[in-house]
Amino acid sequence: MWKDFFYFTKKERQGIIVLLIIVSGIWIGKWIFSKEEKTSEDSKQTKLIFPQKKINHEPEGKNTNSVDSGKKEIVLTFFDPNTADSADFVSMGIRSYIARNIIKYREKGGKFKTPEDFSKIYGLSQSDFDRLRPYIRLKESKEMKEMKKMREINEVKKDSFVYNKPAKISLGTFIEINTADTSAFKTIPNVGSGFAKRIVKYRDILGGFYSIEQLKEVYEIDENLFLKISPFLTISEDKIKIKKITVNQSSLDRLRAHPYINFYQAKAIIEIRKKKGKINDISELSLLEEFPEKDIERLKYYLSFE
Repeated sequence: MWKDFFYFTKKERQGIIVLLIIVSGIWIGKWIFSKEEKTSEDSKQTKLIFPQKKINHEPEGKNTNSVDSGKKEIVLTFFDPNTADSADFVSMGIRSYIARNIIKYREKGGKFKTPEDFSKIYGLSQSDFDRLRPYIRLKESKEMKEMKKMREINEVKKDSFVYNKPAKISLGTFIEINTADTSAFKTIPNVGSGFAKRIVKYRDILGGFYSIEQLKEVYEIDENLFLKISPFLTISEDKIKIKKITVNQSSLDRLRAHPYINFYQAKAIIEIRKKKGKINDISELSLLEEFPEKDIERLKYYLSFE
């Protein structure tokens, strides 16, 4: 009897099959589209949770914000260490922290009177100083300008002004270089008040002369002037009174204040004292690379190891 209810004609069966096909197609299509939508939503959520990393196309290690990035060209030019700024020093190959040390030294009242004074800046290596030494041009101080002005006045004709010039000595008369005062030096031909003061001042800083040749180290005494005044100078062996530095008691600043001792040499002396307690002889310094043979030769007159 149930077959009566489920009996279909051939056309009815064909219609039912078509209907089933349509329903199946709708169901399958809905399933496919809903899956794609879900996948898209999952992808969006993933992007929100895990944002993509921005790709940096800059080369590795390159700092585009840094002023010092890349290798800068070193430009050597004439400079005055008393007036040059930190940018000038850096452009000549001096490291930034050394340039700051120079500026701080000047801000505290420090002044470079000779090129060798510049070599004593903390951090400046001997090789850097040797490279920069030919380019150092110190401007004349007010004192030097006044000395030059006085020399020019002294050269004016005698009938224009009245002078109290000291009488000049003649050949055959000698001035003892380590005991003479400024008045005595002014009696030497070609030596005025300015040169006389400079000789005495440098002698005091040095501790005394062991050779007349050292006079060439005085500011503005060149080979030509030295040849003119050296015939009037002498060193008496019994009158050489060189003030020596006590190596085992002197501080770092006291050691480096001597014209023949730079910062690195003074520091080396302090380090040896810390390790050994005492330096017994200058031969111990000659073993250090900071003290070449030429420095040992001239320092032997100025060091005491008591």
